[in-house]
Amino acid sequence: MRRIVALLILIFGIASCNNNPYGKFPEGKVIFTAMDGDPRTLDPSRVGDTASNSIASNIHDTPFEYEYLTRPLTLKPAMATSMPVYGTAEHKGKKYPSMKFSIKKGLRYMDDACFPDGKGREILIDDIIYSIKRASDLAIDPFGYPMLSEKVLGFDEYGAAIQKKREQTENKIDIKLLYTDNIEGVRKLDDYTLELLLLHEAPQVIYFFSLTVGSPAPKECVAFYNGKDGKPTYDRHPVASGPFYIKEWHPNYRMILSRNPNYRQDDFFPASGNKADEDEGLLLSKGKKLPIVDEVRMQIIQTSPPIWTLFEQGYLDRAGIPREVFQQVISGQDLSTEFKSRGIRLDKDIDISSYWWYFNLNDPLFASNVTLRQALSMVVDRKEMIDRFYNGRGIPAQSLIPPGIEGYFEDYKNPLAEQNLTEAKRLLTLAGYKDGIDPKTGKPLTIRMTLVESRGASSLYRFYIDQYSKVGIDLKIEQLDWPTVLEKKNKKEFQMIHGGWHADYPDPQNFLQLFYGPNVNGPYNENNYQNKTFDQLYNEMKDLPSGEKRKSIIRKMLEISGNDAHVVYLFHPVSYGLTHEWIYPLKPHPINTNQLKYRDLDQTLRLKKTEQWNSPPLYAWLIVAGTLFVLFILMAAAVIQYRRMGR
Repeated sequence: MRRIVALLILIFGIASCNNNPYGKFPEGKVIFTAMDGDPRTLDPSRVGDTASNSIASNIHDTPFEYEYLTRPLTLKPAMATSMPVYGTAEHKGKKYPSMKFSIKKGLRYMDDACFPDGKGREILIDDIIYSIKRASDLAIDPFGYPMLSEKVLGFDEYGAAIQKKREQTENKIDIKLLYTDNIEGVRKLDDYTLELLLLHEAPQVIYFFSLTVGSPAPKECVAFYNGKDGKPTYDRHPVASGPFYIKEWHPNYRMILSRNPNYRQDDFFPASGNKADEDEGLLLSKGKKLPIVDEVRMQIIQTSPPIWTLFEQGYLDRAGIPREVFQQVISGQDLSTEFKSRGIRLDKDIDISSYWWYFNLNDPLFASNVTLRQALSMVVDRKEMIDRFYNGRGIPAQSLIPPGIEGYFEDYKNPLAEQNLTEAKRLLTLAGYKDGIDPKTGKPLTIRMTLVESRGASSLYRFYIDQYSKVGIDLKIEQLDWPTVLEKKNKKEFQMIHGGWHADYPDPQNFLQLFYGPNVNGPYNENNYQNKTFDQLYNEMKDLPSGEKRKSIIRKMLEISGNDAHVVYLFHPVSYGLTHEWIYPLKPHPINTNQLKYRDLDQTLRLKKTEQWNSPPLYAWLIVAGTLFVLFILMAAAVIQYRRMGR
């Protein structure tokens, strides 16, 4: 009898075989995705990296946002009642250019313990003014500082006063007392209206209010979540004003974003688009209240193989394509027949991004030896790098400005951004390092490159070393964890280091600020590049409207930067993403800001497909059939034996 019971347990175990890592799919519309690490910060004033912004922009609302389907990218009111009104305003007998807008009444924060009785209060213009004040405080590493510095009347002076307060109190000042003064050029006209007085025409200022840095922040909650008495810091527990709030966050494991019930009621999926949008199924959710899904569950998985396995099984809705399986998935430049037959879609788009290597211009080796930098720039074969290590997903970069925004010129060619070993050797000789030999030691010149430690990057790093060995250079790669690499970059403690930028807003100024000399003391100019002519042209260009005059200035700036060879330009990435058919078609967004609210899915189709793909294989059912047969024989034998005993 015991054998029979054991066999029955085995049968039911096989028959109910379930490899769903969640046990079962939850009720409602839930998106499952993955990320390779925790966000650095979700404090809106400090969000500056792509990974953090991809989450923070979905929990913080902004006065303005991008139209979802419109290209070129176009801003529209979000929290604001309308687009800004530009004019002039008088202050102390002087007229200044002005920018004015109002936010809608009745908007509320998500309920949170930092509010009285735990109920989210109304969002007021004071909350946006508070974010402007925080953007001036360099002690918190504010990402939006350069967007308002030298543009808003009194902004820089306010930041200096904040710094003085911190110094006088040895940085122990109560945060409730830190931002009590007013900024001269930031006017509160009423509880919902803001007016900025500008030092000059500054059309890029609006982008501050379309980014997470310009979202409202409740000062009582910033003070409440101070990391003391068991409370998290505000960058780990921000209070939501946007479509989602953080329902759960277990570091290195999982984050869950859930629909914010207090989110504004006037946000809907676009009701119309162009014919191409309609043909591609981008209007299937037209007119739906946003956000559409109930939750977004993000598993934190640091390596690509388990992500790919979960995607193939249907337990992740979207995924990138690991290099190891790229040839299996992509045929030519299209998705392979096998994956198309499963209903999987390929989303492909040129990122508004650029990658390069920095030379530290504080380092004696590179500080004044332009010729050496030029030689080192000509050593690298960008095309081979892209083809071998990125499966062709990139465009060799001629400058820091990527395709898709003003200042990218199809006909512009930077001779130092092309591999030319003969010319590189000639320049090395002129630089004092013939055949790559350091005359001080009589040995190959040693250069240190600081990079993030990665088990999967060993062959890529070997490629870097091999490239420079072709001209006699001994490249040493220092591999460190990401926080240490970031610290070294911020402190300028490197010789060469990886650099890159993803557009915060679609304007060339967003990229060119990285090479602007006065930004060496902030988070932008990371290798101490300073060129007076470049800086003069930057100041002339940055506030000009789009047009031929601006393009002409930008081209001169690119030529100056290219000739100075203060970076080694690498490539502009091309993103490839895969999406299962139960996720409604989506339009890749180059800025990738607050996109989760537009996601929609057919959860019934997902359940059907995952059950089909993950049902027990044939051999399992053969085991069941065999087991049933054995069970039948045992039961028949038992019956026969019982009858004989009865006789």
